[in-house]
Amino acid sequence: MSKFVVTGARGYVARRLIRHLVAEGHEVVGLTRGGGADSAEPGSCEVAVGDYTDEDLLVRTVSGAQVIFHLAARAHQRSAGKDDALLFHAANVVPTEALARACAVAGVARFVMLSSIGVLGNRTDVAAFSDATVPAPVDPYAVSKALAEKRVTEVLSDHCFGYCILRPPLVYGPGSPGNFAGLVAIVAKAPLIPLAGIQAPRTFIHVDHLVDALVVAATHPAAFRRTFVIADDSDTSVSEIVCIAARIFGRERWRVFAIPETLLRAMSTLAGQRSRINKLLAPLRVDGSGFQDATGWRPSQSTSDAIAATLRNWPSTPTP
Repeated sequence: MSKFVVTGARGYVARRLIRHLVAEGHEVVGLTRGGGADSAEPGSCEVAVGDYTDEDLLVRTVSGAQVIFHLAARAHQRSAGKDDALLFHAANVVPTEALARACAVAGVARFVMLSSIGVLGNRTDVAAFSDATVPAPVDPYAVSKALAEKRVTEVLSDHCFGYCILRPPLVYGPGSPGNFAGLVAIVAKAPLIPLAGIQAPRTFIHVDHLVDALVVAATHPAAFRRTFVIADDSDTSVSEIVCIAARIFGRERWRVFAIPETLLRAMSTLAGQRSRINKLLAPLRVDGSGFQDATGWRPSQSTSDAIAATLRNWPSTPTP
């Protein structure tokens, strides 16, 4: 039995990862910023580490661990205006560097960091993002993740310990937060669904595929001191997701239709959702073949099957 530490233990991906590791018979310690142990995933334990500035506590907590999965991050929050950059730096960069230093002191074999495809940019108008793409973060969140990656490589490059950084696109699965949940809510509840014309190709990753990839990144020799983009096996689009969801939720066909993008942008601006609709309209393709070729990992389901399974298992049954 090996010991694994997972940060951000109450997050969506972290909970799925912890369940997987516990099912495999491992000792799992989840790190959180606070709260009671009664919220820990069954079979695991939790340690409250506050703002991750107590490096002595971090060293004691990670000692004896084979791998640290660093999933904790500030994301999906509403903008705080001019303070965004400072808040993201404090939540994403400072804790990452402190944890990496603690791992170096404690002799942890590998540090697996979950970053973001946003480090490379927010749209792909020509080629898909790949392992060779030069970082070009646009928003404060992505900038903080890029800097956190840099801190990991700087801290751990002077030691014999390994790291692996994964950059996923949007993560989806039953009950997933963020934009995917918002899209599902529209299809499930809106009287009219004017999104069938959004054909821009986008690459996502199912939460179970991401968990599998994280486990591979933790031990595979080819992942040693490497950074990869990671994704499902093919592109999808808002239109495809909407059509699959409408069929599964039993929405009548006439409710789903297409309107011009200019009108969508105007409507979203009036509704205060301009940034969200701009993301849906922009292409964002990811070529994850580098990780697949290096490690032999493959997604267990096709993208269309994984999306359909997600919608069939959505935690609250939508009302048509």
